[in-house]
Amino acid sequence: MRFPFVKQGEDLNELVDRTLRRRNLSLRNGDVLAVASKIVSCCENRILRLDTIRVSAKAVRLSEQWKMDTHLASIVVQEADYILGGILGFLLTIKDGILTANAGVDLKNSPRGTATLWPRNSDKSASRLRKHLTRKGVTCLGVEIVDSRVTPLRLGTIGLAIGSSGFEPVHDYRSKPDLYGREVRVTQTNIADDLASAAHMLMGEAREQIGAVVIRNSPVIFGSSVNSSRAILESRRCLISSNF
Repeated sequence: MRFPFVKQGEDLNELVDRTLRRRNLSLRNGDVLAVASKIVSCCENRILRLDTIRVSAKAVRLSEQWKMDTHLASIVVQEADYILGGILGFLLTIKDGILTANAGVDLKNSPRGTATLWPRNSDKSASRLRKHLTRKGVTCLGVEIVDSRVTPLRLGTIGLAIGSSGFEPVHDYRSKPDLYGREVRVTQTNIADDLASAAHMLMGEAREQIGAVVIRNSPVIFGSSVNSSRAILESRRCLISSNF
C-alpha cells in the first residue's frame, strides 16, 4: 500500500484504515499485514532532532573511533542494550534481543536534521493495530512491524520483523523426518522474518512510499496471544553472538 507522507503523532489505526479505503483494499481472514517500522515510529513520535541531543562522553569516544556524528552516536548509546563494536559510520549493537546496526536508529527516510528510532515496544504496537483491525470483522489476522537489517558477510539489506502479533513467528521442524528419514535435530524457520523480507522487497529503501504490504495465503499458524518474543535466541546459543 502506498502511503502519503505521515505526520508525527498521527493515529496509526486511522491511518491504516484510511489507506486501505483509498487503495480499495480489504483485509481477509488469514492475511498478515506487514507495516514499515518508520510508519509506526512516526505515529508514535519516535523522531528526535539531532541538535537537541545532549552528547555524552561515551558518545564522543565512539564517534571519534568510528567516524560518526556525535549526536547520532549519543542516541545510539541511549537506545542500545549492548554495543559490541563497529565499522566506519555504524555501531554493532543489540537492541530488544536483536543484533542490529545503530540500535535501529536511522537517518534515512527521516526528516532532515532528525533521526528515527524503533517503536518503543514493537510487539505492543503490532498488537494494538491487530486488535483494532480484528474489531472490524477480520478475526484471523497477523500484523508485523518490518525494518531492514544486514546479514553477516552478505551485501545488501533484507527484511526483519522487529515486532509481531497474532501468528507463530517460528516453525519448528525438530523431530520431523527429512527426505532420507533422518530426524531433524536443530532446524527451525523464522516465518516472521521470511514474511518481512518478502514485504521489504516491495517496500524498498528510498522513495517508494510503500508503507505496508498485505501478505495473503502464507503458511502461518495464527494465535491471538503470540508475538515476536518466541523468535528471540539467547546469546549463549547463537552461533554468531556467542563468539564475541
